[in-house]
Amino acid sequence: MDQLSVDQAASALKVSPMQIGRLIDSGELNAKRFGKSWAIDPDSLRRYRLLRPGKGRPLSEQAAWKRARAVDRLDDLDEAIELARVVRRRSRNERVRILPALAGRIDEDPRVVHGGSHAAVHHGAGVGRPAHRDVYVSEEDVESFRADYHAVPDAAEANVVLRVVSHRVEADKGYVPLMIAVLDLIDAADTRAASEALRGLR
Repeated sequence: MDQLSVDQAASALKVSPMQIGRLIDSGELNAKRFGKSWAIDPDSLRRYRLLRPGKGRPLSEQAAWKRARAVDRLDDLDEAIELARVVRRRSRNERVRILPALAGRIDEDPRVVHGGSHAAVHHGAGVGRPAHRDVYVSEEDVESFRADYHAVPDAAEANVVLRVVSHRVEADKGYVPLMIAVLDLIDAADTRAASEALRGLR
């Protein structure tokens, strides 16, 4: 699908163009600037629709992690999607492209905690590994990570979802708990993989 203009995105979400600008600024929608115009990534619009928040103030990062860790069981995908909506601010997400030749180094990088499908596979879920990775990196390490991997913002050809957090994420051998992996998969709008990973939580 082609990139969307601000007006097209506003029409699709039934919000004002000004609100689309705020969603771009907050990182909720991925977009590239061309002169005075924005080209919005349609996949990020689809993800935002799935996780569109309800009314009320969103949880802070710390409160979102506390809420996510308090849940040890989810009965179905709808329940998981609702939790993903509530805790969506657990990290500040950047879609970046790193040099493919450097991708293998991420597996052994002590600054990184793996999320998404890589973590789901680690916990025994029967999901495939997609072309992109979900990695959690702390605020204090993110600049060095970007420099070491030559990471550049690139919504169209991103191969890493860089999840920046203010603290080091709890990990089992470098992988987030399965519950968090399920939420990451929902964030990516990969509901099929999320459903498969959910079986490990029942």
